[in-house]
Formats: sequence, C-alpha cells, structure tokens
Amino acid sequence: MAWSRRNFLLTAGLGTAAGTLVTPQIATSQSANHRAKHQNIKNWRAVRTHFNLDPKYIHMAGLLLASHPTPVQSAIDEHRDGLDQNPTHYLYDHRPDLVAAVRANAADYLGVQAKDIALTDSTTMGTALVINGLSIRPDQEMLTTTFDYYSTHTSLKYKASRTGATVNEIPLYRDIQTVSQDEMVETLIKGIGPKTRLVTATWVHSSTGLKVPIAKIADQLKQLNQNRSEEDRVLFFVDGVHGLGVEDDALPTLGCDFFVAGTHKWMFAPRGSGFIWGKPETQDAVTPTIPTFSGGAGWGAWMTPGGFKTFEHQWAMAQAFAFHQQMGKERVTKRLHSLSRQLKKGLSKMQHIKLYTPIDDDLSAAIVCFDVEGLSPKAVVAKLKAKNIIASTTPYDVSYARLTPGVYNTPDEIDRVLNQIRDLA
Repeated sequence: MAWSRRNFLLTAGLGTAAGTLVTPQIATSQSANHRAKHQNIKNWRAVRTHFNLDPKYIHMAGLLLASHPTPVQSAIDEHRDGLDQNPTHYLYDHRPDLVAAVRANAADYLGVQAKDIALTDSTTMGTALVINGLSIRPDQEMLTTTFDYYSTHTSLKYKASRTGATVNEIPLYRDIQTVSQDEMVETLIKGIGPKTRLVTATWVHSSTGLKVPIAKIADQLKQLNQNRSEEDRVLFFVDGVHGLGVEDDALPTLGCDFFVAGTHKWMFAPRGSGFIWGKPETQDAVTPTIPTFSGGAGWGAWMTPGGFKTFEHQWAMAQAFAFHQQMGKERVTKRLHSLSRQLKKGLSKMQHIKLYTPIDDDLSAAIVCFDVEGLSPKAVVAKLKAKNIIASTTPYDVSYARLTPGVYNTPDEIDRVLNQIRDLA
C-alpha cells in the first residue's frame, strides 16, 4: 500500500478517531462510546475523561511526567500486543510506516518539514546529540546562562573537554521580580563575543517558570550573523520542553537553529520520547553521534539514534501530536494561560506567599513557583498532598514549591488549591 503524508496524518488520528492505529492490518474494533469520546475533545470536561488520573486528587505536577490520554494508551497497548504476538513480522511490516507517521504528525503540529525532525528518547538525549555533534573550533566559545538546565551545562562541559572550545556562563537577569524581555535579550546579546559559536537558552525555566523571549533573541542573532562567515556564525540552541505543548508558536517563528524537547511531559506522549528539530539552513553544523536505523532521506533521519528500544512508546507519539491538534493549539495555550494566571493572581494577593513566576503571559507559561512563609518547599508539598493536591518542588540549590496547571484541570480546582494555600498562613 502506498502511504502519503495525508494517509499518515489521518490514520494517526487527525480528522478521525485519535486512537486509530496506523495500518489497517492492526486496527481493532472499538465500542461506540469509545469512538464518541475520541471524536469530541473540544469540551474541556470531555478532555478530562481521556486521562486516567486518580479523581481523589487535584493533579498539579504534570510537568514531570504525563498521564497518557486514551488515544496514546490505546496505541501503546496495540503496538505492544503486536510485538508480543509476532515480534519479527510486526517490526518489519510496520516500523517504517509508524516512524514516518510520528514524524509527519510532529511536523504538522510544529509547522515544519518531517525530514528535519529526529526522534529521541528525551530532552537530555536531544541536547547531548546536538551539542556533541556541533562543529566548533578550539578557539571558539559556547555561551550559556546560569539558569539553563543541568543537561545543557554538562553537555557543554563535555564538548569543551573534547574540543578545547571554552564555555562562558553568564546570568540572564538580575532579579526575577523585575525581569523583563528587554533585559534578557540585551544581556544575552551583550555576552556574545567575536569567538562565540553557540548560544543556548531554555524556553521556559522549570526553576522559576520564567519564559524567555526566544524569537526576539533570534531576531538579534540574525542581524549579528549578517557580518559573519558560515563557520563563524552564532548558532542558537533551545531547550523547549516546558514551552512545547503549552505555547502555540510554530518552530519557524521562534527563529532558533536547533530545538530539542521531550514529549512525555506537556505533549502527553509516552515515557521516553522526544525529538530534535534543526533549521534547514544550519543543519550541516551538527552531525550525527549515534548510527541511525531509520530509513528515508533528510538530516532528521540521520540524526535519529538507532538501536532497539521501546518501539510501542516511540510509535504512539503520533497519537499525542494528533490529540493536541484535535484540542487545538491556540485553545490549549489560552486554557493553560488562563488557569495559570488565575493561580498566580490568587497567590500574589496572599501576604504569606512570595511568588517568583511573573504574572505577565509574555514572561511565563504554565509553571508557577512560590514560597510559603515559615514552610520549606517540601513541607508545602506534603501539606498539600494531605489535602489531596499534588504539587512538586524545584530540584535546584534554591528550591521553591511548584504548581503546574494542565488541560485536565478546571478553574474550580484552582480555587480549591488557592483556598488550601491560604490556610497555610
């Protein structure tokens, strides 16, 4: 059977039931009720029914690890059954089509071409592959900020030790309470020197919830690169895991050269899934590290690490991207910002709370970090758990309590959370 990109999108869930499998040979019957649920996820209450979250709790820590919505879980189950029943034939007969469907659905969601997407296991894997594969000379440097994630810092350190290139780490802003987009852009651009080859940024910081103005930084870098040769141009790398699935920006509008993200968080894809996107104009600056097993042309195929893995998880990524498309990217963004704004404004009015995440939507996404006077972050999480509210702490040297609204939450749940935090005074 000939498979076009449209076939992949449709059979992976766009325009049909989001749980439909990718090839007709492995499609199974579903109840009328199951199909009806899949066809209507424009209503937020209907969206909630797709998550098998314990109803006793208010779940506000989804940034760590997603609960699989029913289309994703159904796909995992079907692929696992196929691999268990006839591993060799299921793998040989279906893998090319299933991998192509993942890349096609991801490309449609991200607004890019499938050939430019590599499939990985996590943000950390994607970060390491891009930085390790970077073409850089010993006399050049890599610029990062103190607020970038551990995986970025460590990957840069490893690259420096192998190549002789240097790493320059600077603060991105002075004070989270007064931070602005202009300050972040100006600070990062001023940190670039004549030998800077790579600039790294984290789209949304898991430590504070701050959102970095990626597109504005990219605009400045574009101007700076006009007077640089190809081997000296400044490349822009972005860890986008906590913006993906929250913000509705298409990747080309962000303007970065390389974007990595795990998809087992806000995207609701299976555990151990992620991707790398490389801008076509600058892909040649990064070469593969791990030999690929993927067929097909394009930088993304060559950058996709080979090896045998949890195929049922990787292949079910297609349903996660389709699920988001059916909810609607813009609707998801509005919903998450609305819930987060409700939470931040409520916290900001409490005298015993210190809010670290900016209220402004331009400076934050769906991560909310705060302190409760007289309580450690771990104590706050424990007290909320006793009230059936699931929160988390930021795992850094300076730790805060953290809440992250998801599409499965409601305004009423936000009010109930605020009431419990108010009682912690």
